Amino acid sequence: MHSYFHKTWRIVLIGLSILIAPSLAISAQIAVTLPPLAGLVAMLDDQADSFCLLPGGADPHHFQLQPRTIESLSQSRLLIRASFDDGGWPLPASHANTLDLWPDMDHGWLSPTAVRKVLPRIADALIALYPKRAENIRLRLKQAEVQTFFIESDWQAALQPVKKSGVIMQHPAWQRLMNEMNIPILAVLESGRHGHQHGPHLLENALEKLKEHPDAWLLADIGHSQRALDWLAQHAKPTPHRITLDAMGQCGASWVELIRANLKRARP
Repeated sequence: MHSYFHKTWRIVLIGLSILIAPSLAISAQIAVTLPPLAGLVAMLDDQADSFCLLPGGADPHHFQLQPRTIESLSQSRLLIRASFDDGGWPLPASHANTLDLWPDMDHGWLSPTAVRKVLPRIADALIALYPKRAENIRLRLKQAEVQTFFIESDWQAALQPVKKSGVIMQHPAWQRLMNEMNIPILAVLESGRHGHQHGPHLLENALEKLKEHPDAWLLADIGHSQRALDWLAQHAKPTPHRITLDAMGQCGASWVELIRANLKRARP
C-alpha cells in the first residue's frame, strides 16, 4: 500500500512539473530596469512577459540586485533600460540583447515627446521577440503614438493655472515636462541626479520666489523627501497649492495609466 501511494505521488509530481515547466521557461522574456519601462512595453503588447528589476517602493538611487533577480535577468531574452537613470546600478555583464531607450536623458518616460520617439524602437524589439504578433504590435504602436499627443494636450490643460506663476519642485524628475509645457520653473530643490540635498541658501531663495509668485505650485514626488517643501509651505503666505506626483509608478501598469494617474493628481 505504501509503495502504491509513493508511485502515485511520483506520477502526480512529474505531471505537474511537465505542466509548470513551459510557463516558467517563458515567464521572464523581457527584463526592464524601471517600472515605467514595463508600462511602455504593455502599451504595445499586453501579452508580453516582462518583469521589473526595481521592486515596487524601492529607491532607484540606492538599489542592489538580489541573486534571484540576477538569475532572472540572465535568463531573459531582452533587457530594456534607461541608462542615464539606472547607469549607477551594479548590473552584471552586458546583456546579449539590450535596448537602451535614454542613455543621455533623465526620466525620459515622463515626456510624451520622448516617449513618442522611442515607441518604434520598442515595437521593433518586441516584433523580433514575437514575430507572430507583429501586426498587432504595429497597430498598437499607431494607437500609442496618438495617445502621446492626447497626453500632451491633457498636460497643457492641467498645468494651465501655472502658465505664468510657475512651479517649485523638490526633484528634477518633472523638469523636462515642465519645460516642454512652457511652465516657469522657479526653483529645483534637489539639483543632482541622485537626490543631492538642498541648502539653506536655496531654500531662502525659493521662499523669495514664492513671495513674488504666490500662485506658484509646490511640486513633490512620492519617491523623495518632502521636508523642504514642508518648510516652504509653513513659511509662505498664503499657503501655496501643492501636488504630489509619482514618477515611477508600479510594475504592471501601462504608461497611459501612470501618466493619467499623475494628471489626476495635478488637477486642482
